Amino acid sequence: MGWVRYMWRVRYMRRVCYDRFVCYEGRVPLPSCGVGLPMNETRSSLLSRVRDFGDEAGWDEFYKLYRPLLIRYARRRGLGTQDAEEIAHACIEVVVSRIQDFQKQKSFRGWLHRIVDNKVKQHLEGRRRQRLVTDPAALDDVQDAGPSPAELWERHWNRTHLLYCLASLRGELADHTLAAFERYVLDEVPVKKIAEDLALTPNQIYVAKNRVMKRLRERFEDLIDGMYGVIQ
Repeated sequence: MGWVRYMWRVRYMRRVCYDRFVCYEGRVPLPSCGVGLPMNETRSSLLSRVRDFGDEAGWDEFYKLYRPLLIRYARRRGLGTQDAEEIAHACIEVVVSRIQDFQKQKSFRGWLHRIVDNKVKQHLEGRRRQRLVTDPAALDDVQDAGPSPAELWERHWNRTHLLYCLASLRGELADHTLAAFERYVLDEVPVKKIAEDLALTPNQIYVAKNRVMKRLRERFEDLIDGMYGVIQ
């Protein structure tokens, strides 16, 4: 694309990201029906849609799904909120500049992970060099053991798409069914506590879990197929 058009798109993305979307730290609340993402639209590939810079609805959907994912991943890698948001903006700019060259048969999940991982590494290395200037002993600091970057990305990627699909089920399943599933599966609340709070029997909670899981499997397959054309 021409340079002028590229810079216009970058400015547009920054405005949309700052003005329209909210970054949730920690656990991500499920969107309400009013702001849920459109799951029942034509099953065209999202990656094909964002190659069209005039498809603002496609880009809006892309931002809503992936900007919070990028921010949460950066936060879990040790960045502050503002730095994580800047990393997300930088990653989206890279996607905009390179999406035309992305090969559909490759893994978008892996491609996006490499983009954000490189940005995070650059930031952490810059912070490390800055610390060494004032505290040479920082070179000997031992990092706390924890999940690898690949494990973190896989975890947040799956959770992001799970919540996306779960939000799409609002209006199709009873509120108490979704609430029971969310508290039992996502929040890991004991069944006895859920039963007391929602006035349900333990058996009703297990039935709700199985019902939602069945629908989520179907919706997840539709989501991935609709976005990428093939399972990534």
